[in-house]
Amino acid sequence: MRRLSAIKGCLIVLGLAVVVGAASASATVPGSGSLVGQTQISFGCPGPVRVGQPSCHPWHPFPHARFAIRQTGPTGQLPQIIRLITSDANAHFIIRLNTGRYTITPLPQQHTHGGRSLTGQIKPGRVTNILVRYQGYPRMV
Repeated sequence: MRRLSAIKGCLIVLGLAVVVGAASASATVPGSGSLVGQTQISFGCPGPVRVGQPSCHPWHPFPHARFAIRQTGPTGQLPQIIRLITSDANAHFIIRLNTGRYTITPLPQQHTHGGRSLTGQIKPGRVTNILVRYQGYPRMV
């Protein structure tokens, strides 16, 4: 009988620990999601495209490209850079971020002055896909 009471006591304590642990974990861990994408660069196309020939596809993977991520404030202001990211050798990246709106800015580096900034919304438990594009130089026209 004494042994059964001890087992019941342990189960009650264990059950309380699980409930308290789950409640504190959900309260302290904000929602987060993933930002997944690729970096690309374009140097333009070498001259006009002729009728009946394949068109130029100017975008190519840009490995080891750097870009900045800033979380956009409620009034649209951009705070300091929160992360500097470099794509991998295959020009891909994956970043875990808290939920919210972010601005992604391609940074100047070798062969490029950067690119146009874009925005993305990170939602809890979701994956947001983006394509970060850089304008290369010298440009072909």
